[in-house]
Parts: sequence; C-alpha cells; structure tokens
Amino acid sequence: MFVDESEWIRDVLEATPLEKGATVLDIGSSTLHFRTVVQPHLDRNVFAPLRARGLEVLHLDARPEPGVDIVADVTNLKGVDRTFDLVLCTNLLEHVTDREATLRHVARVVAPGGLLVLTVPRRYPIHRDPIDTGYRPTAAELAALLGWPDVLRQEVLTIRAPEHYQGFKRALRRIFSPWQIACVLARKPT
Repeated sequence: MFVDESEWIRDVLEATPLEKGATVLDIGSSTLHFRTVVQPHLDRNVFAPLRARGLEVLHLDARPEPGVDIVADVTNLKGVDRTFDLVLCTNLLEHVTDREATLRHVARVVAPGGLLVLTVPRRYPIHRDPIDTGYRPTAAELAALLGWPDVLRQEVLTIRAPEHYQGFKRALRRIFSPWQIACVLARKPT
C-alpha cells in the first residue's frame, strides 16, 4: 500500500462513524514487521488510528507469521466464521484468478450494515506477487464488481511513486506515471 492510499483510507475512516469495540479485519495484511518497519505508514495512518478509537483490529494472511491473527487462504477465507464491522481488502484483487468469487468471500465476512474498503491499482506496472492478472479497474468498475447499492466513496487516486525505484524500475515509473489506485468505501446492505 502506498502512503497516499493509506492517507485516503485514514481520512475516509475518520469521517465514518465506527463505534468503540467495533471489529476490523485486514485481509492480506502481511506481517507485523511489514506493517510497522517496511511500510510504517500502514500502521501510522490506518491501524494506529483505528486502535486509538477503541476498535479491535485483526490481521489475516495466508501464512502463519508474527502479527498475523487469522491464517486463511485469501481467495476463500475458509475457517473465518464470523463477521466484522469493517473489512479492509487492499491491493489484493489483482492477485487472484477468480476475483468475483474472492470478492463474494470477502463480502461474506462483512457484517450486515458493515463497511468494506477496497483498493486495486488502476495505473500501475505488473507486479507478480506471486501473480498479477492485470486487473486495473476504475473506481466505478470496482464498485460495480462489488454490486452494493450504498457506495459511500469511490475515487481514483494519483499516487507518488516510491523514490527508491532505480534503473529499470525508474523507467517503469516514468512509463506508468502517474500511478493510480482505485479506491471504494461501501456499506453492506442489511
């Protein structure tokens, strides 16, 4: 997740009422080290503000690593038998071969009336992690894929490319610049 994207999530969630004690699930979260050291803006802009509001934040990933609370395959979420008031699914749908099925499973773990934050690259180089299907929707296309009537925010962000890109990656940055991320905040029907 890019800094600009984490700031967008922070800002839209600050403006969204969430009761103390609400539950949050971060799907595809990676490790605690990744969220706090490699990309510290994740914790600073997204998770620390949610915890400060008294929300319970759980992190889900496919591998049992430090900082992963729930281990599950992100494409089917087998074993996740509860729902959450807020689910974050960021930069994941471009890495799955059946995004419709994956999104149905993601939607299943959002509580009725709960919120879902979805982000997907809009204009960005292919990045195999381990695959990249090339899915690059607009925010409206991403919202339509979800199919929920209550879309609170949808936006395509232009983001700053990381400065550490050198050589070949710098050429990619120029080719694909400005990079963009499609972002959606939606409420699940009750």
